[in-house]
Amino acid sequence: MSKKVVSAAVTPLLEDGSLDKTGMSNLIERGVRHGIDGMFLFGSMGEWGSFSPRFKEEAVEYACACNKKRLELMVGITATSLPLSLELMKSYSKYDLSAYVYMLNGKTYHRDPVKTVLEVLDAADRPVYFYYAPGASGVPFGLAQFDAIMAHPNLKGIKNSSSAMVLRRELLLLKREKQYKTLLFEGQEWSCDEALMIGLDGIISGMGALASGMFRKLADCVDRGDFPGATAMQEKLIDLYHGVYGPDLSTVWVGQKYALKKLGIFTSEYTVTQDPALLTPPVRERIEKCIAKYASLLE
Repeated sequence: MSKKVVSAAVTPLLEDGSLDKTGMSNLIERGVRHGIDGMFLFGSMGEWGSFSPRFKEEAVEYACACNKKRLELMVGITATSLPLSLELMKSYSKYDLSAYVYMLNGKTYHRDPVKTVLEVLDAADRPVYFYYAPGASGVPFGLAQFDAIMAHPNLKGIKNSSSAMVLRRELLLLKREKQYKTLLFEGQEWSCDEALMIGLDGIISGMGALASGMFRKLADCVDRGDFPGATAMQEKLIDLYHGVYGPDLSTVWVGQKYALKKLGIFTSEYTVTQDPALLTPPVRERIEKCIAKYASLLE
């Protein structure tokens, strides 16, 4: 399988806010069974800014123990400052994880972005993925800035969540021109098919926890040149997003966790990011109908 699929996972929680260890174990086992390549903890979908360093370290330790090197386990180290990110990276270095994922946080911390990323790469004891999400970070990059970080040997990949088709093309051309080994991943869930078709290396998707098997099937279609099949799967995924996230994206976290609970994967739909009151009876019914519609693809 040449196209990689990584789940940008939600964080399973019990009703008291503690780690749902059963949910974490189930998530990893399901990902392995579906044939995905990796799992990304504590990204935007993983509610990275909502947990204490102690909680995150507990989750990382437990995930590594469950994973046993079967998936590429990637852990987010984004924080409100560079020193805090470096502290997180140091605290995780004792665990058997595969890579760190770093996103700039310019909305609370202002310094030269390229220098900041390079400092993370210099300090890393294992590979790093750069999570490019200018809408969330408030820090847009130009091609010269990407060029500067892609030249660093510790940068393994880039998750492009900018929704910019032009940037996908430019990064592919830059990679080819400079013969960089940086892996290019699509982070926009609504356009994974077209991103893989033009040559990106894989998907890192926020619905990857729930729809890991569907993303694997989409990537496999592209691998064998079945572009209509990939587009058909993408359209099913968009229908799933509408059912679970809501047409207005109002239930992104709580909706996906509720769906995972209904499938018997999570113990609870609890999230610190969204009000559980959003799961009104009509919303629950909408989600249940949607996962029933795609039951054979979600099992």
